Amino acid sequence: MVLSYRMSVSRCSLALALAASILLLLVAATVRAETTTRPAVDGLDAVEMVPLREALRGDDSLAQAWFRIGAGDASGARADIKRLLREEPRNPNTLHLLGIAASAENRWGEARSALRRSLRFRPDGWVALHLVNLLLDKRRVSAARRLLGGLPDELQSDPRVRRASAYVQVASGDAEAALTELRRLEQDAPEADVAYQLAVLHIEMGDSPAAADALTRAVHRAPSVGRYHRLLFEQLADLSRWDALVDASSRTGAAAAGGGLDSYYRGLAMHRLGRSQEAVRAFTAVSAHGMPEPVALAGSAAYLLQLGAFVAAEQACRTAMVGPVAQPSLHHLLGIVLTRQDRESEALAHYRRAVDERGDDADYRFDLLLSLCSLERRAELTEAVARALKDFPEDGRFSRFGEGCPTPSH
Repeated sequence: MVLSYRMSVSRCSLALALAASILLLLVAATVRAETTTRPAVDGLDAVEMVPLREALRGDDSLAQAWFRIGAGDASGARADIKRLLREEPRNPNTLHLLGIAASAENRWGEARSALRRSLRFRPDGWVALHLVNLLLDKRRVSAARRLLGGLPDELQSDPRVRRASAYVQVASGDAEAALTELRRLEQDAPEADVAYQLAVLHIEMGDSPAAADALTRAVHRAPSVGRYHRLLFEQLADLSRWDALVDASSRTGAAAAGGGLDSYYRGLAMHRLGRSQEAVRAFTAVSAHGMPEPVALAGSAAYLLQLGAFVAAEQACRTAMVGPVAQPSLHHLLGIVLTRQDRESEALAHYRRAVDERGDDADYRFDLLLSLCSLERRAELTEAVARALKDFPEDGRFSRFGEGCPTPSH
C-alpha cells in the first residue's frame, strides 16, 4: 500500500488548487517471502520522497505507521509516530511522517510544527513543498514566501522548491510568472504533476489547447492517476477534438478516471463522429460499471434515448436512480423512455414524481399533461390543465389543451 501527496486541482480557485496538499492513496500488492532479505515488492516503490522511502525501508515500525495512514488510520499512525519520536525526537524522517499523518487528520497546527522541525533538522525539498502547501491552504502567502526565501542555497534549485515557488506566485496573483517557472521546471524535470499543474494554469488563463496538450503529457507519464484522465476528457470535449477523445478514452489506464467516465466520453465522441452503434455500446457500458458516476449515467441515458436504444436507456436511468432520493430530471427522463416503449401507465408515475419534485418546471408539467391525455384520464387532466394555465400563463403550450390533446413531440 503506497501513499504520496500531490497538489489538488480546482477549476473554481486556482490559487488554492495549486496550493492545496492532497494525500493520494494508491494500492499495491505485498509479497510474503520466507527469506531474511527484503521482499521484491514491499509496497514502497511509489513513495516519491526518496529520503523518507529509504527510512521506511530501514525501519519496520516507521513503515507500519506509513501503511496505517494508507489504510485510513491516521490517528493510529500518529500515536505510533509519537512513540518513535520519544526515542528519536530529532529524526527528520519521523517528523516528516508525523506532518503527513497530521495533515491527513486536518490537524494543521501539528502538521506545520512537525514539518518545520523536520526541515530545520534536515533541509529537504519535499518537506518544504508540503509546508508551503499547508501555509497556502490557510492563505498565508507571505509566510510561504518567507519560508522559501529562508531555505539554504542548495535547495533553491530543487524541483520541489521550484514548484512551491510557482504556487506562491499563483497565490500572489502572478500567473504569468508561475507559468514561466512551471514551463522551465517541466523541461528540467518532466514530471506528470508539473504538467498537470501547467494544465490547470492554462485553463484559468483561457488556453484550452495548451491545457489539453499538457494533460496528454501528464497522462502518458502517470496513466494510473484518475484526475489526469478526467480533466483531459473534459478539455478534449470542450475543444470538440472527437478523434483525440476516442483515443484518450480508449487508451490503457483511461478507466482510472473512475465511474465509467472513460466509456461515457468515448460514447460522446463516437456519437459526435456519427459512429452510432459504437456510441450505444460505450454508453451502455457506463451502467455496467461497478460504481458509475451519476452524471455519466444520466448523460448516457439521455444519449441512448436520442439514439433509440430504449432498453439500455431505461437501464441507465434505473441504475442512476438507485439511492434514497433520485433527481426529478431522472424521473422525467425515465418517463420519456417508458413512453417510447409504449409503457405509458408506468411512465405516468415518473412524470408525476418529476412534477412533485419540481412543480415550477413547465416542461415537466407539459409532459405530465401529455401522459394524462394518452391514458384518457379526463377528470384529472382537466384539473391539471387548469393549474398549469394558472402557473404558466405565458406558455402557449398549455392553452392548446382546451382544443383537445396535442400530439406528443418526444
